Amino acid sequence: MLLLTLIVAASCLNSSNDDASSLYSDAAITSFSLGTLTRYQHQKTDAGNDTIIKTTVTGSSYDFSIDQINHRIYNADSLPTGTDVSKLVVTLSTYNGGTVWIQDLEDPEIGILYNSTDSIDFTTPRTFRIYANNGKGFSTYTVNVNVHQQEANVMNWQLTDEVYTENEGTPNLPEDIKVLLGGCSTELYALSTDNRLMVSRDDGATWEEDLLDEDPSLLPVQDLSLTCYQMGYAENTDYVVLVGNRSTDSYPQERTAVVWRKIVDHGAYVPQGRWTYITPNSDNPYQLPRLKDLSIVKYDDGILAIGGEGIGGATQTPWSQLYQSRDNGITWKENSTYQLPAGFNYDATKVLLETDGKALWLYCSGTGQVWRGQLNKLGWEKYEE
Repeated sequence: MLLLTLIVAASCLNSSNDDASSLYSDAAITSFSLGTLTRYQHQKTDAGNDTIIKTTVTGSSYDFSIDQINHRIYNADSLPTGTDVSKLVVTLSTYNGGTVWIQDLEDPEIGILYNSTDSIDFTTPRTFRIYANNGKGFSTYTVNVNVHQQEANVMNWQLTDEVYTENEGTPNLPEDIKVLLGGCSTELYALSTDNRLMVSRDDGATWEEDLLDEDPSLLPVQDLSLTCYQMGYAENTDYVVLVGNRSTDSYPQERTAVVWRKIVDHGAYVPQGRWTYITPNSDNPYQLPRLKDLSIVKYDDGILAIGGEGIGGATQTPWSQLYQSRDNGITWKENSTYQLPAGFNYDATKVLLETDGKALWLYCSGTGQVWRGQLNKLGWEKYEE
């Protein structure tokens, strides 16, 4: 009987009769998931030697899409690099308890009866066939288990052919506006000649002093940089961060930069937002150093900052590292993912950070270098073929 069953399954898997493979609603896979997976990662020891680390991955954390029209099953979010997909245990369900056979890799004419405890090789796409429990129809699915071929949080840098020349011109500003800082969806910000923080809600036609929740003496007046981004999932709300330094003449020994933030809600009948001073905490060792020519930008899941030499009580060397804040400007830490590229010319007189959403750009005054960097994961596309 077992031999007869295998012969029947093999015959069905090799069928060329299109009518026989009609899509029956009672011959369908309704759920598909993976068990615990094994992952192998190449790392270096403290001595600089290569080693392989074996870890596990929770397969059920990766959802599989079931395309019932085209009969495809796949994970849009690929498994991590180094995941071994040659021996995977699959849990699946079928409509009305249909029987599942898997096409053999070595001999496509042979079908293997699905067993929830047996491992399956998914190094190549596999063909699953589901037979209706009444024996009158079947459906065939192609199953792809996708694995990333790159580490997600690896930054790749490229020195472009572009030569950067700093624009020495200044925008046409009213007499009482000293410097334009930037803006968000509905507001522009500037610093006045008497160091007041100004706002315009009509594209710079008129300006007024913005609202603060602390003494204006805590505002930065030099080495200014501003970035704005959508606040969480609130489509109508911007989060604005301003960093800079207080006057070196009035506060010569300060060691940290000052950070302000503003939440701008664009909804109707919402009160005007205020700038909030992020008060330094003596217990926080991760404050943004007081650096010359600070530049910040929102990139991936945080804010990146860079600056030149330390000012006053700060002793950092110019462009020594990139700092990342993942809590909207409260703490600033070195992240090993964000290292300046090999070949970066430290003779730069100023470095401007910018992003186009996927790539991070370094525009270097003095040396003219223009660097483009990108996290691998920001270049990945969802699998939807």
